[in-house]
Parts: sequence; C-alpha cells; structure tokens
Amino acid sequence: MQQIRIGIIVLITLIASASFSLLITNIPLKNIDAFVTIFQEQDNSSNSKIKDAKDDAKLVTLYNTIRVPEVQNYHDILSAEVNKVNDNKILFTMELAGDASINENYETVYLWLIYIPTTNDNAASTVEKEFQLYTLIIPNFGANSNFGNNEAGWYLAVFNNTNNDYTLPLAKISDMPTNKVEVFIDPIFIGNPSYFNYLVSSMIRVNDTFLDKPPDYFVDFAPDHFTSFWKQWFR
Repeated sequence: MQQIRIGIIVLITLIASASFSLLITNIPLKNIDAFVTIFQEQDNSSNSKIKDAKDDAKLVTLYNTIRVPEVQNYHDILSAEVNKVNDNKILFTMELAGDASINENYETVYLWLIYIPTTNDNAASTVEKEFQLYTLIIPNFGANSNFGNNEAGWYLAVFNNTNNDYTLPLAKISDMPTNKVEVFIDPIFIGNPSYFNYLVSSMIRVNDTFLDKPPDYFVDFAPDHFTSFWKQWFR
C-alpha cells in the first residue's frame, strides 16, 4: 500500500492522502487550556469526556476546489472521550450524529490531537514548558472514492508530530460501530504518558487528483472553546 501523506498545522492537523509528512509551527502555550486533560489521577478508571453541540458542523475551506460536499450528520461531532481499559489499552471514542460508514464519495478523517506536557507545571513561564504532540488519525475512504491505492473503508495511524515519524503506520481496520468512531491503542504508541490533553476534529477531502496538500475542508471540532485558538491559523 502506498504511504499516505498527512500535513498537520498545529491544532488543526491537516490531512493529505499520498504519504505522511508534517508541518510543525510554534504553539502559543498560553492557549493550552483549550485541550481537555485526561488521566491526571493516573487511575485506570480515569475518563475525560467532552460534549459538542449538535448541528454545529460547517464547511471551512482549506483548499479551493470546485467540488463542494454537503455536510453530513456523520461529520457532526457530539462528544469525544478517552478511557483506559482493563488490559491497559487506551480506548478513543467519538460519538457522531450519523453513521460515518455510509460515506460514499470522499475521504472523511477523524482526528485526536494529543498534547503531552513534559515539564513541571511549576515552570516559571508557560512558554518555557516542553511538550510532545501526537496525532491519532482515523480516515474513512468512501466506496466510490479514488485516493491512490487505498481501498474503501477505515484506517488507523498514530503520528509523532514532535519527532516527525510514525509510531503506528497507516493500516486498514475493521468497520466502526453505528454513529461512532472508536479505536483502541497501546499507550506505547503515544509515549506511555501518565496523563495527556486532547482536541478532536473532523475533515473532508474531495479532490482525489491533487493529494500532496492540506485537506479541502475542515468541518467540526471539540471542545468549543478551541474556536479562538483555531481561528488564528486561518485569519
């Protein structure tokens, strides 16, 4: 299978579909409260769930194209949560307003951007804090889409944004539950953190002839107070 390229611009992780690469820019760390923190207590029962308003998904053009997809209910994120499960795996679940498996024509991508502080919270200045970034990438290629050598269906990858490499290369996975995107990974793929923070988003690619670029549309994100942080990258 041909590699898939993903271009990620900080918190809006931009998807491209030919091979994975990464564009890292500086994160204004004063805004890290936009992320949701989980596992702060280092407890196997730890859970952090975020909720998002229904019917708030809308197209934001990232790359001009003559194809303008309709926003579908499965682009609309209702909630996201991360849990530790019994075998020490991490379960990532995103609830959607519709069934993403019925996607037919395009590439829909669901992302967790994972932010892991690696310095003491008592650091003198937030700008001095160090961190690791990972992206959990879950693309769905529609049955009638034509994105390189990728077969229709669901895929999973984990990218280490900080080191600019894969910890889990792209691989095909089984279908999703109805109205959900749900996967589990070994925590080793995100550096075995005792806790981390996250954002989620959904995106669409419609152009299957020019793949070495950002995705065509950004559709939804959570948590909502990410709005001001996100806007600064597209003003």
